[in-house]
Amino acid sequence: MSSSLSKREANRARWYEYIEHWKKSHLTQQAFCEQHQLRLASFRRWRGIVARESEPAPSSAMTFLPVHITGPNVPSLALLLGKDLRIEIPVGFDAVTLKQLVQALQTA
Repeated sequence: MSSSLSKREANRARWYEYIEHWKKSHLTQQAFCEQHQLRLASFRRWRGIVARESEPAPSSAMTFLPVHITGPNVPSLALLLGKDLRIEIPVGFDAVTLKQLVQALQTA
């Protein structure tokens, strides 16, 4: 950790590292805490903080545009984002994938 970090920032960074390490460990929270001599209550508290801070914040810059369907047999929908981005969405698209794409674009 950088010496320019405040004690609070260093603590936050340390907990972020613990949480990431735990995710990759495939251990239960309790087992991970025992292995690293952490208090389970503190771990759970920080896990909640990390999860909340990792969620993308709602963007006030994102707006939805109306979708115009121009015929009875439209093979796909086009999602226009600004002037330069067009996403073709085929009939029968996977809604989960579309949701992940929209979330990724919101955070970009």
